[in-house]
Amino acid sequence: MQKSFSNMTPTAQRITKIVVQPFEQHKYKDFPIIVLPENDCGITLTRKFIWAHGKNKRYMVMDDDIIMKTRTPDEEKSKRTMTEEDWCYMLDTVSKWMDEGIAWGGCRSCLPPAGKEYIENSGTAEVFFFDGNQLPSADELDWSLSTAEDISLSLQLLSKGYRNRIFDRFVYQSDFVGTEGGCLTMGRNMDMINNNHAKLIEKFPEYVSWNGEKEIRGETMKKIKIMYKKAYLDSQKSKANLLDFMQ
Repeated sequence: MQKSFSNMTPTAQRITKIVVQPFEQHKYKDFPIIVLPENDCGITLTRKFIWAHGKNKRYMVMDDDIIMKTRTPDEEKSKRTMTEEDWCYMLDTVSKWMDEGIAWGGCRSCLPPAGKEYIENSGTAEVFFFDGNQLPSADELDWSLSTAEDISLSLQLLSKGYRNRIFDRFVYQSDFVGTEGGCLTMGRNMDMINNNHAKLIEKFPEYVSWNGEKEIRGETMKKIKIMYKKAYLDSQKSKANLLDFMQ
């Protein structure tokens, strides 16, 4: 239960609220919580609710089954659990980025290090930060996909011209999407994942394409290739063309 919260430092826990469904709020009497308007609304509508709730705020969103890790480029190549100092550094850095006009971003998963503090204009999942003052309203975005919702959100924001930064210094370690609880109990399975991958390709044909298959627990996942940076670069070309037209 709430693996992410349990693995935070006390400083991080003090500024964190757990988003829960109405039927489970009794389990969190000793935790700071935000209660969703209805039960079993699914991960995507939960994301939409949080987005609307975060309007005019700066905030982070984390899945409930992760552990945050850190590594320092050119120093700590191996990952370690974040300390109080790490959390403060990360949050202070995000705040400075937002002051510079970076509206959103997140953290990489525990992939091999890129050798830098962060990468720009890429996708992220499971750990996001947002500046609600700089971002569109919930009703301006598409929340229709029941899985691959993080990919969809990333591509929507980048293609609308909202640049981002994704930490490589701070990364998250999580379980596979098919583990017990959470999205699995809400109906997420391999058929749903593959169907939503197909919908992503239909929705973003310039940026998403099929990329082979892989076996996961005896089932076949249809992999996709995503061109996040191209989505952002195309948005800037469109903006430049519009400005030229208006001159």
